[in-house]
Amino acid sequence: MRKNFILAVFALVSSLAMAQEKCFWVFFTDKNDTQFDPYSYFDAKAIERYQRNGADLYDLSNYPLNDSYVSAVNAYSTEVFGESRWLNALGIEATDDNAALIAQLPFVARVQEIVSNGILARVETDFEAVTGDTTKLLTDQLKRFGGQHFIDKGINGKGLRICVMDGGFPKVNTHPAFKHLRDNNQILKTYNFPNKKEDVYGWSTHGTMVLSCIAGINDKGQMMGLAQGAEFLLARTEIDPEPFKEEVWWAQGAEWADKNGADIINSSLGYGKDRHWTKDMDGTSYVAKAAQKAVEKGILICNSAGNEGDDRRWMTIITPADAENVLTVGGIEDDLENYRHISFSSFGPTADKRMKPNVVAFGLAEVANPSGGYTSAYGTSFSSPLTAGFCACAWQTMRDKTALQMKAEIEKSADLYPYFDYAFGYGVPQAAYFTGDLKPVERSFNLVQEKDGVRIAIPKTVTGQYMFINVEGADGVLLGYYMASPDPTGIFMNSKDFGQGKKLNVSYNGFYDSCPISGMGGDISIAANNSHIYGQDGTFKNVKEEGWQKTTFFQYDYNLPNSTFNGFSRHFAFGRRWMYGKTYKIGMGLGLDWNRFVHNNKDRDIHPFHDQVMLRNMQLRGELLQRIVLRRFGLNWDLGGYGGINITRRMRITDKTYITDDMGQPIPDNTCSKKVTTYYNCKNMELFEYGAFTRLSYSIQNMFNIGVYGSYRLSPVITKDDVPIGTKPSPWSFGIEIELVP
Repeated sequence: MRKNFILAVFALVSSLAMAQEKCFWVFFTDKNDTQFDPYSYFDAKAIERYQRNGADLYDLSNYPLNDSYVSAVNAYSTEVFGESRWLNALGIEATDDNAALIAQLPFVARVQEIVSNGILARVETDFEAVTGDTTKLLTDQLKRFGGQHFIDKGINGKGLRICVMDGGFPKVNTHPAFKHLRDNNQILKTYNFPNKKEDVYGWSTHGTMVLSCIAGINDKGQMMGLAQGAEFLLARTEIDPEPFKEEVWWAQGAEWADKNGADIINSSLGYGKDRHWTKDMDGTSYVAKAAQKAVEKGILICNSAGNEGDDRRWMTIITPADAENVLTVGGIEDDLENYRHISFSSFGPTADKRMKPNVVAFGLAEVANPSGGYTSAYGTSFSSPLTAGFCACAWQTMRDKTALQMKAEIEKSADLYPYFDYAFGYGVPQAAYFTGDLKPVERSFNLVQEKDGVRIAIPKTVTGQYMFINVEGADGVLLGYYMASPDPTGIFMNSKDFGQGKKLNVSYNGFYDSCPISGMGGDISIAANNSHIYGQDGTFKNVKEEGWQKTTFFQYDYNLPNSTFNGFSRHFAFGRRWMYGKTYKIGMGLGLDWNRFVHNNKDRDIHPFHDQVMLRNMQLRGELLQRIVLRRFGLNWDLGGYGGINITRRMRITDKTYITDDMGQPIPDNTCSKKVTTYYNCKNMELFEYGAFTRLSYSIQNMFNIGVYGSYRLSPVITKDDVPIGTKPSPWSFGIEIELVP
């Protein structure tokens, strides 16, 4: 019976997993028998946008879903929580069994489990009151775009309509940062998709901070974003900690924005490492498809690249930032003198090696604090809305452009264009490009072909200006990219380190040049005299398909004492684990264990002449486990079973001979001799051991997990009852574990 316990535990957990309700996309085969009138469905601004972009108002994607199909699926569902016209699909909750029945309906093309988890693209936010002079940060977050050129010409996004999709907008209806929007009725519509109502003025504070980066004004009358004159649609599409439904709500939010005439969508959120593999970040997710469809209908989408730059296991961006036609925005440090990638901002490329991000902006911004006043906050969440406000102003100067054309113009305006890399994209967009104030750029370096390579010769260095260098393969994929602070001796690129068909791209002080390079192939090297070099190894950024995840673990625990095994009984182990999955993982482990059980015969009531009995063994142990990852809380919960074979079995018995009293009882304080007997390969100890365990650990910066665990030994330690050690050791043990994540 005991041997079946572990199997029973796995069966129980697995059956619970199978029986629980899950979220699914249900895709229909057609839209037969549906009717659609775009002129009664769309806002007048939407119709105008369709016509300006040459989009088809009568496109089949705009038609509603077939009501009879929806009703039939609803009969098998616990809940229908959303629908998408563009994808011709429903978002439902159902059991696996009912999902299988739905898949058999003749008008259902397929049923697919939703395995994405919404992440607001931010890092830790400092909500302490901003003290001292806040003008510098405020000025810099707009000055970095050259925003004064827009301000001087009265360009403020007027005539543009921006939809902000986020997790909530508390106090936007009362905070003074948005008074001008309320007074001028610039917030046109709101909708809360999780709660199916119009109220969005609560829940996550994230949306309030994001909106302030587009159009907020602080208590000094200073602008926090550039699009003061734009109109706004506010959509709540995220809920914390709901892990499954946001992708449906994102698609619904985009369709709602389309219907209500949005020109721009800001999406400071995305779906990535919590449930997706990096290979999925290739623009094929359903939320990426919805984003692509929005661009086809004339909407420019600004989306945060994500905050996974510090995660060595996630070397790409998030979706829908991976969509081809989305303007993906990364983050840089809030510094006008130094041009540095901010550590948490996600790197490109996409899984299919396309260039992302497109542009960058500050990843630290002054924002409206929903609790009152203003604060500073980190995250690519804020680089995206800062850019969205910029885009509204830029589009105001080129109103005849389509969304796709405008995306290209934003890229061309960036201060590194046409140079790009996977950290900075094309750089920071510049307002002067759109206002006619862009000054001609002078040549700042020469590319000189030498015998062994290419020298980047710098006639005159410019204080505070970094040189950006990349090596591009024939397929357009970067092999490496670098930043350097050169001196007049220049930088030398050794040609022997490059294969045929490679291209060198360089940008310095606003000037760009390139040249072909060739050689025998090999690793990329860069040499500069007295130069400070920052490297981003392109090969390091290559996206690989994840497989089994390997970890190394160390355990230390204490066996609970009982009446006789009351000494310091301990267990130490180390080994490796192999797991597969994202939120739900299955895996196995293999390790070496050392155990020690100690019986100190203090009362001498069982075996009077045995002072101490110690059992030792070294064990080769394997484990099978199930892990549930609660990523929003940084927790991992394991449940599983283990089994092992004792490689060595050793018993040590310490006997003391005592002087006895007149009654024949030993006198402990009068020891006259001591004898230690050790039995190797002790037959009194079991050869095999097995049991069950549970473990709860906390993940620290995706580098290691530290936690506590408990185990219950099902097998006995001792084979016979007549050995001189009294009762058997307790089966319970508790301890700590450190798990290293490569």
